Amino acid sequence: MTNLFTKKAIGMMAITALALAIAITTHDLADAAEFSFNWKGDTGYSAKGSFNYDTTTAPSIISEAGLGATKNLQSLSISFFDPFSTLINSFTPVLSGVSNYSFLRFNFDNTKEQIFGPFDVGKDNDLPGDTWLNNNLALIDEDSSDEVITKEFGLYNRDAAGTKQILDLSNNSVQVSKVPEGNIIIGLLAVCSLGFSLKQKFNPKSKI
Repeated sequence: MTNLFTKKAIGMMAITALALAIAITTHDLADAAEFSFNWKGDTGYSAKGSFNYDTTTAPSIISEAGLGATKNLQSLSISFFDPFSTLINSFTPVLSGVSNYSFLRFNFDNTKEQIFGPFDVGKDNDLPGDTWLNNNLALIDEDSSDEVITKEFGLYNRDAAGTKQILDLSNNSVQVSKVPEGNIIIGLLAVCSLGFSLKQKFNPKSKI
């Protein structure tokens, strides 16, 4: 009796999870756009990240700057890697439509699907381990044009003493690619597979 109850409970859990996932995904696919981006420096350091926004309210040009509620971005995250692809640090400058990064500069043309203009993404609170990627335009926009810059983009961090240092420089731009909606469908299939596997575990004699 207990085994039968367990099987029914698992079945209901799998069905409920799938229905919820489908409902959430259907809404997200209709209203949200998600993109990934990457950058690589001349000596092998790199940055990878992602961002998303609501397509129903976003203008053709998305521009964000500074702290507080964002105009359009719902989330923005970035990770930094050394030349051996070892993770240096990860940050989420924008979460749930709120920026927590004072120097945030982000501009995106959603018709061309390109990042342009001032760019400054990461974390810099003058603390050890802070890391950020920015370009000349962002530095000038912050009235820091007196710094000696030889490349368009610079990857910076703060050492154990909190001192700013340059990790890498490059004229490479930040490349953007749209995240395929099929990736979310794969997630739904995984939910289905999990439910079926659990059912088989508690009822090994069942057949497809």
